[in-house]
Amino acid sequence: MARNYENGYLPKIEYWQYKLNKAVEALDAEGVTYTASKLAYFIGRQAEVYGNSNVIAGVDFSESLNLLKSL
Repeated sequence: MARNYENGYLPKIEYWQYKLNKAVEALDAEGVTYTASKLAYFIGRQAEVYGNSNVIAGVDFSESLNLLKSL
């Protein structure tokens, strides 16, 4: 059964962005790798399901995407 996300995957993207920031602050390389992969997944799902835009619910995730590409 498919889930219906009213705000797309934005809540999950925000959560994993937060977790990534915490891992970076803690200098946790393994945590950064894991959380970056989760963030990349949900950003990809957002683009796949709702269109390939870096702006989700008025929030521009271009900078986050560029950071993920550099990992």
